[in-house]
Amino acid sequence: MPGQQDHRRTVFIEALRVTLRWMVVRAVRSVDTGVRNARRWYAENRATDSRGAHDFMRRLALALPKAQVAKWVSIAGHPFVFSPMVALLVGAYLFGPVESVIGLLTVILCCLLPASLYILRKVKIGEWSDLDVSARKDRPHLFLVGFAFLLFTELVLWVTRQPNVYALGCLAALILIGGGLFLNRWLKPSMHAGFAMLTACSLWPLSASLSLVAMLFAVAVGWSRVQLRRHTWWEVGVGLLLGMLVCRLIQA
Repeated sequence: MPGQQDHRRTVFIEALRVTLRWMVVRAVRSVDTGVRNARRWYAENRATDSRGAHDFMRRLALALPKAQVAKWVSIAGHPFVFSPMVALLVGAYLFGPVESVIGLLTVILCCLLPASLYILRKVKIGEWSDLDVSARKDRPHLFLVGFAFLLFTELVLWVTRQPNVYALGCLAALILIGGGLFLNRWLKPSMHAGFAMLTACSLWPLSASLSLVAMLFAVAVGWSRVQLRRHTWWEVGVGLLLGMLVCRLIQA
């Protein structure tokens, strides 16, 4: 019904605005916390050379908020956080809250949760250095594991006859991971940036303005990965471009 669709569209747009506003608020609070901590440290450790202390204080005040902001943006833009959150909102708009929750739970239980536990185990036994799997030599293994879980999720979605949009999202993720696996021979493309941009571009048919805001957030996710020294700008750019191309391929 047209009235019901308009209501769902309004709820979807408002929910996504609240989500993006929350991300911005977290970033601003991180900046404020960093500045306050820097000022407190300076007050407790005032040096005799006021000019040298002032310069050091200024550099510290700039560095702490940047690190805090990068950390929170990276967490908010994680492929296991940002993409499922947007998928939940889009599913609620297109099919209703019950179908949306069922679809998201399917993806979480069949893919995100087992993949997270697998990564955690690898880090715990010392085979992988960190939860981001930063070492390039370990990423082909990660991609293959993710590929297997996504294929299993596709099968479950098909057997349970859930809306095609979820299977289409998993297919896009499969292609993106395949591209990352192929490019890993020469560089380490940022999957954070790639998934964030893929998710942002997929919003375009629903709301161009929200899609543009989400694209800016995807770029911010790329910036955070550079600040955290997980990737170079070149690797982030490749990830963003890969996300755009995959979205264009799926929508075509």
